[in-house]
Amino acid sequence: MEKEIPLLIFAKAPIPGKVKTRLTSHCSEEQAAEIAGLLLNQCLVRVCEFWPGDVLVSTWLDVDHPELISICRKFDVELVRQKTGDLGAKMHAAFEERGYPCVILGSDAPHVSRQSLMEAYVSLSEQRSVLGPSRDGGYYLIGLTEPSPWLFNDMPWGTDAVLGLTRERIKGQGQRFVELGDLNDIDEWPDLIETLNEIPMVRDYLIDQDLI
Repeated sequence: MEKEIPLLIFAKAPIPGKVKTRLTSHCSEEQAAEIAGLLLNQCLVRVCEFWPGDVLVSTWLDVDHPELISICRKFDVELVRQKTGDLGAKMHAAFEERGYPCVILGSDAPHVSRQSLMEAYVSLSEQRSVLGPSRDGGYYLIGLTEPSPWLFNDMPWGTDAVLGLTRERIKGQGQRFVELGDLNDIDEWPDLIETLNEIPMVRDYLIDQDLI
């Protein structure tokens, strides 16, 4: 029987002042946290509809946060705790724990397309790793067929150099990666506004809060 390919959504607990802080240029810390919860919710709507394998939410800050627990129960997905360390250490540990092939998707990409998700699943089923580049110089999705710690060590996370360095390391290792279509993941307020037509629950929230 073919092994299912799990997909982990990486998300922070929606704690005011700790999550989506760059959105506070246009809203309060409490509203930014509520938006983070809505983004995770919308991400699960998309992924649970289109991903053929298991879906999990991998979180840090507070794995017992009541809103996280409620969201995961709503979608009947498992909530797991991220390991300590920087983002690279967290991702590498998640892959090692779940095995290969496996996918990590950021909760900043609730507008990921069905086509990209299916392309990722097929590629991994055919033993080809995948990368979903984001337009800010990082990536919103990574799927691996084998351990690749060299992708995660000594990386300047949170900068626009991540994607270029990742591509360089892939080329240097002679690995075969499939690149998915790029998208603009949601970090800044303009990113959020640009994607509102694809995340209706966030659009409705912003209207209700008089934020647009």
